[in-house]
Amino acid sequence: MRRLAVLLLLIAVVPVVFLRDGVHPSRGKRIWQRDLLPGLVASGLPRRLGPFRIDGVWQIGGDDEAIANYSALGVLSDGNLIALSDRGTVLTFSRPDRAGSWFAHSAYPLPDGHRLARRHTDGEAMVVLPPDDDLLFAYEGVPDLVRFHRDFSQPQMIRIPALAEWPDNLGPEAIAHLADGRFVMLEEGYLRWWDHTRHAGFLFPGVPHPGEAPLRFVLRLENGWRPTELAPMPDGRLLLLERKFTLRGFRSALALIDPAAIRPGATVVPRQLARIEDKRIRDNFEGMTVTREADGGLAVWIVSDSNGMTRLQRTLLIKLRLLVDPGA
Repeated sequence: MRRLAVLLLLIAVVPVVFLRDGVHPSRGKRIWQRDLLPGLVASGLPRRLGPFRIDGVWQIGGDDEAIANYSALGVLSDGNLIALSDRGTVLTFSRPDRAGSWFAHSAYPLPDGHRLARRHTDGEAMVVLPPDDDLLFAYEGVPDLVRFHRDFSQPQMIRIPALAEWPDNLGPEAIAHLADGRFVMLEEGYLRWWDHTRHAGFLFPGVPHPGEAPLRFVLRLENGWRPTELAPMPDGRLLLLERKFTLRGFRSALALIDPAAIRPGATVVPRQLARIEDKRIRDNFEGMTVTREADGGLAVWIVSDSNGMTRLQRTLLIKLRLLVDPGA
C-alpha cells in the first residue's frame, strides 16, 4: 500500500538483518534468498508463537527493485509458491525449506501496451484456482478482478461494480475461494471513519461473474487492525492475516474464522491465535498461504510488502508450523 511509504519515514530504527547464506541466481534477473533463522535463533528469538512454531525466516531480494513489495501469496499445484506485488509483478519460486537449488522467476503478467496494464498494477490479493492453477488477482483502484491462465495468457477482466464503493487505496485487500465454493472479499478500509473496528465484506456463491452483485457482511477486528490476507485451511476453516501500524512499527496477527459465520448480514469476529511483535521479524506482512506438509501437518507462509522502500525495508518470508489444532 503506497500511502504507508510516507508513514514509514517516521520509523527511526530499522531491524537488524542477519545474513547467513550466499545468493541464489536464477534465469534473467538475479534473485536471491538468505536464511535468517540461524542468526535470529542465536540472537534469542523465541520460536513459539501461540499454536505455531517458527520453522523458517528468509529474506528475498534481487538486482531489480521490482523484486519486492509482495502483497499476496499462493501455492501452485507443483508445490512452488507465487507472490503478487503492488507494482504489478509476479514472483514464482520454489520453497526455500527444501533441499536442492533454489528457483525464482519474476515477471510482469500485463506487458506494456496491454489495455489493462495502465491501471492494473497495485496488486493486493490473489487466489490460485484448481485444477489448472488459473490465477485471480485483485487490484486497488479498479472495480474489477483479473483472471489469467497459469502462463499469464488471455487475461479476463471481471468487473464488480460494487468494488467502486471502496476507496482507491483501501480496497480489496484479501480474497479467498472457500472449500464450499463461495468466494469472499474483504475491504482494508473502515466502514465508518470514526470506527476503526469494522470492515466491509463481500460474499459470492462462487467465483464472481462480470457484473455480479455481492451479498454483504461485516468483519469486526480489534481497534486499529486491518485485514491483509485470507487463506483457507484444508478442513475449510479460514486463517486471517491482520496488520496494525504504529509509530513504533508494524504489528501482525493470525486469526481464525469459522466459514459458517460468513453469511449475509452477519458480523464476523475472528479469534486471534498469535501476534508477531518481536522487532527482529516484524514487518508489513500482507501475503499468506497454507501448505500441507509431507508428514500431514500444516504450515503457514507469510510474506511482507516493502512498500517500494527496498533500502529501508526487507522482503521477509516466514514459515510457521502449526503444532496444535486451534479448535473451532
